[in-house]
Amino acid sequence: MARRKKAPVEETAPETEDQEPVLTDEEDVTPEAERQEEEPAVESQVEESASYETVVIEVQVRELREAMGLIGPVVPKKPVLEALSCVQLRNGQAMATDLEIAATVDLPGFEGTCLIPYRPVLDLIRYIPGHEVLVIEQRGKELNLSWAEGKASYETYEPVDYPPLREPEAKVEAIVDGDTLVSSLLAMVGYCATEESRPVLTGVTVFLGDSVEIAAGDGYRMAYRTLPVAIPTKEDGMSNVIIPTRAIEFLNHLWTKAPRTAPAVDSLVELVSSRGKLHLSLGGNGLRARFGPVSMVSQLIAGTPPNFRQLIPTEPPIGVYIYAPDLERAVRRVRGVAEDAKGIVRLAWENGTMTVSARGEEKASVEATIPVETQGDSGKVALNVKYLLEYLKGKTGMVTMGITSPTAPVLFRYASSPLVLIMPMFTQ
Repeated sequence: MARRKKAPVEETAPETEDQEPVLTDEEDVTPEAERQEEEPAVESQVEESASYETVVIEVQVRELREAMGLIGPVVPKKPVLEALSCVQLRNGQAMATDLEIAATVDLPGFEGTCLIPYRPVLDLIRYIPGHEVLVIEQRGKELNLSWAEGKASYETYEPVDYPPLREPEAKVEAIVDGDTLVSSLLAMVGYCATEESRPVLTGVTVFLGDSVEIAAGDGYRMAYRTLPVAIPTKEDGMSNVIIPTRAIEFLNHLWTKAPRTAPAVDSLVELVSSRGKLHLSLGGNGLRARFGPVSMVSQLIAGTPPNFRQLIPTEPPIGVYIYAPDLERAVRRVRGVAEDAKGIVRLAWENGTMTVSARGEEKASVEATIPVETQGDSGKVALNVKYLLEYLKGKTGMVTMGITSPTAPVLFRYASSPLVLIMPMFTQ
């Protein structure tokens, strides 16, 4: 439990009546009344500067270490506010923020507020037994830690220097399958733009409704998927949100690392069905995700996302069925030459065979052939070698490649993965 105590203020000894005044070369002629008015002001300043409260908090080392490890990724290395280099302990919670993302973890059992320098303290408690009780004492900018076998002191910042957590105004709330939503959002991150010229492309767009759709694109490729997740929206509410990629990656970190506490329910059926549930609140350009003892708040990206659905072909494209590992090996063989020729790799197919080739600028050329299954006539297309290899990475089964015209995006499907479109490259 936290304990508060007032720091003592040192008192100066009163002057005795027979004490001789100390004068300079000029006699002190200040009237007695004026001296009496000035003295209380000096005493008031002394009391104000020394009126810090001492806050004492006791936590188990293991619990603090796990909490700091969870929220640590949002502690900025070069903070715009110096106090943000700390973790805040406040009334049974640990919190960290970089002003764009904030995370809290419940640490029940104490009251009061203090700021702990994140990196030096985490380095320290890694080597303290987890069962130990850590006593944290802060007075002003002085922080003292003690445990059974040692102690440490640090300079910190005053709790008032730490910005408050601002919760988004909830316009839409839902409880969803966290495993499905988090993993699906993470699969979209690689298709987002990295440059800031079009901010709406630097995040994953979530189209709300009874069947949630998610999409991402960087102008050269895009990914799209429908999820068995419902986030209903009101008629006058928001219809979509754009979640920054960094918020998605941090949410995945929390979701995979945080402990899953069992909720208080009345039956085994409710217990099983409640596992893996994520509480979402959206509104006011903000998102709040909560599960178990963990909560995350993040800004959303403002703006109108592209009409991703419009890019998806309405007519079934010509299909080519390819074993993904075969295509990946063939593309890697021609990669060196392709990278010397603006990254262009050529795919041409007919009669159950696909030729994968590249032509260098200095008459170099290389090609490889693989078996495929086709629907319809022969065809050809040129793609960026980097984008194609990133798509094929880790895939172990059949990939379907669809083409509607030489200038239209090339459509890829694989099992339950997102639908992916890659823009073709023009060649002579």
